[in-house]
Amino acid sequence: MYPEEGGAEPSAPMGGGVRRGITRNLEGLIPLILIIIIAAFLLHKFDIIQIPFLAKAEPIQLLIIGQPSVDLFIDLDNQKDLVYYQEKDPASMEVAPKERLAQYDIVLLDQHMGATPYEKSVSRVLGEALENYVKTGGKLIVVMDSGIYRSGGIYGTSVASDVIGWKATFGDTIPVECDLGRNNVPTCTQPIVVTGKVYREDLDHKIMEGIEVAPASPSYGPLTMVTFNVKPTDNQVAFIKNIATPSYYPAIVEKRLIIGKSIYFNYDPAMTPGIWQNTLEYLR
Repeated sequence: MYPEEGGAEPSAPMGGGVRRGITRNLEGLIPLILIIIIAAFLLHKFDIIQIPFLAKAEPIQLLIIGQPSVDLFIDLDNQKDLVYYQEKDPASMEVAPKERLAQYDIVLLDQHMGATPYEKSVSRVLGEALENYVKTGGKLIVVMDSGIYRSGGIYGTSVASDVIGWKATFGDTIPVECDLGRNNVPTCTQPIVVTGKVYREDLDHKIMEGIEVAPASPSYGPLTMVTFNVKPTDNQVAFIKNIATPSYYPAIVEKRLIIGKSIYFNYDPAMTPGIWQNTLEYLR
């Protein structure tokens, strides 16, 4: 049957009316949403508010314990957009070390410029605090023979005569071992002068990203560096090849914990600034 002339039109289904209403509401909200996004972006740009995913990366907070080389300080001073550092003496970290270490993104233990065993030592308290720091998510970098002695002998500036190496002080945190070498002399106490280059070993590691060998150009010649014949216990990222003799040494070794990381440099990181900066970016 057809509706009689002049009769009422059939009513539209209720669902269609609801959909049209929602569509109209959304169309009205879109300009408002765009205005809010633009306003938030402008407020963030002028530092009035901070939006996390738009925020600029803050400089790394780096704590240096020990005596790095002058060249490393020069490199850090030239990278102020990447890293902000503070330097502390190990003895000054004796009070509440866990709480103080927790304030930093990365801790660099670099005592390789020290001339005496005491200057390459840390106390049991600081060693345990650094071990805890890594196990709870901290990032630790250890350079060469730093921390191989334990301070706190019977004299004020002496070391414990029965501790050499890292294990007794740091547990399993440091990814290399100090073995007994010729004449039962610990290898981490015997510096070796090497003329050679640093080669990439872990092909997928961010530390060596874009770097196969350092120096990269033959025009620079090999590096003359001091290193140690230590034993890697975890992932070897790079190695040193001596060009004078067929000998190899670990260059960079990493230990990854569940959330923390420990990296060992078997030479002065300042000698390879690209690798050093990659390391800071990797640990950021």
